[in-house]
Amino acid sequence: MSNQPILVVEHLETHFPIRRGLMRRPVGAVRAVDGVSFTVAKGRTLGIVGESGCGKTTVGRSILRLVEPTGGRIVFAGHDVRQTHGAALRGLRRRMQIVFQDPYGSLNPRMTVRAILEEGLVIHRLGDAAARLARMRQALEHTGMAAAALDRYPHEFSGGQRQRIAIARALVLEPEVIVLDEPISALDVSIQAQVLNLLV
Repeated sequence: MSNQPILVVEHLETHFPIRRGLMRRPVGAVRAVDGVSFTVAKGRTLGIVGESGCGKTTVGRSILRLVEPTGGRIVFAGHDVRQTHGAALRGLRRRMQIVFQDPYGSLNPRMTVRAILEEGLVIHRLGDAAARLARMRQALEHTGMAAAALDRYPHEFSGGQRQRIAIARALVLEPEVIVLDEPISALDVSIQAQVLNLLV
């Protein structure tokens, strides 16, 4: 295992402007994230703990640039994420995946599980149809879901099963880093332990 950290975050800032008046001019900013620094080594887990509304979700989204940071440095596998754009940024995002807190809101209800899992593989041009199907089945198997789930829709599953599908969506791309945004807080207590064991 390399001593080089896979992810380095230095003095990360993400501020959201407060706009008022007819011209919507900025009059201030909400400092959602202000000076956060940490490193994550390969094969390690880092937990960020804090009260509700303290910016944990914004840190996770900022790392993947789902929201644009306003300051600081994010280095993933030697690449400066904030200075990466276009196809190169898409390539980095394949290697960094996120699982959102709410499995009800993070899965498109109009897409089958097959379409949800295959979308990233198609976007990143990974494998032919047979290879993609094999990867999707493997990801579902890792999350304790049957391959028959591929042809069903998210509303046909329980909350815990939906979160397993969301985790499978992240795993199918074989990322090097997975950002987990409170992935069990929206689930019933009886299945939280199952999903935690799955993540481990």
